[in-house]
Amino acid sequence: MKPAELERDLAAGKLQPVYLFYGQDAFLKERYLARLTDLVQEGLRDFNLQHLSAEEIPPVQVLEQAKTMPFISPPRVIVLKGVDRYSAEELRPFQDYLQDPNESTCLVLTAEKPDLRLKFFKSIREANWDVVFEAPKGRDLLSWVKTSLAERGQEMTEAAARELIERIGPDLMELDQELEKISLYALEKKRVGVDEVKAAARLSHKASVFKLGDSVGRQDVGSALAELADLLLTEHHLPVLLMLVRHFRLLLKAKLLLTLGRGRSQAEAAAVLKVPPFAARQYLDQAEKLSLAEMKKGLRRLLKANLTLITSPAPARLVMENLVLDLASLRPNRRSGR
Repeated sequence: MKPAELERDLAAGKLQPVYLFYGQDAFLKERYLARLTDLVQEGLRDFNLQHLSAEEIPPVQVLEQAKTMPFISPPRVIVLKGVDRYSAEELRPFQDYLQDPNESTCLVLTAEKPDLRLKFFKSIREANWDVVFEAPKGRDLLSWVKTSLAERGQEMTEAAARELIERIGPDLMELDQELEKISLYALEKKRVGVDEVKAAARLSHKASVFKLGDSVGRQDVGSALAELADLLLTEHHLPVLLMLVRHFRLLLKAKLLLTLGRGRSQAEAAAVLKVPPFAARQYLDQAEKLSLAEMKKGLRRLLKANLTLITSPAPARLVMENLVLDLASLRPNRRSGR
């Protein structure tokens, strides 16, 4: 099942007797674990809530606890971390438990990389008790950001959500931290827009480097030089140079997609370029405006700058400024994005 289905179980207050949590997104996993454990009455948690580790306890003892009835009032929640550490033989008792689980206890099993070929994990999946936590992408990520702020009692525009993702990236934990800051900053506002995001959210290194690449791709000389100046206050010139190389390589790939007639699908472009869909759209737009010859010229200029930085005593800042000026001026008669 997806987290949305688990959300329905939580909203209805009707938990499944067993859940298997796995997937790459640790933030979502921990967040839903907290939601489940919060269902246990606070005064009864010493009796009805247990956190166990597969490294420290054998399966038989876990199942003894799972079969124990709740004290006074359900639910009883048992969290076992690392169930995938057990061998296939050690998992056999769990297989028997799945046939007749204790309905008043919710046994939550977490795993890093479960072997889904094993009968035990297959049985959980067949019962639809597995919850896969993968980081949301594209429009799902936009929706997650907006929903997360809505849980704090405020509405966020789509443009504001997009601005936050561009600034921070797709890491949910970092996004959640910034949403908390934004919510506090705009405490008296019911609707949060781009201005509030820009005022309250930090600009991550990755995001600021992306904005430099975006300015170069749009051939906006003024913005590109301003972004570079901000970056070089805190960053070494080498990662900035590498990012610009990556940006032009992605522009070349985007140009190829357009040449092949495959640039209309934003989702397909995102998959090929391995970037979020909104970023793929930007690469396609920039690639459409630059000729193949101009892109190749840009790559040659990047190579020249790299050689200059290695062999010349010229200040790195001056070399980078001249490079960005040239890259953002590949199209003739282009002045500061106008």
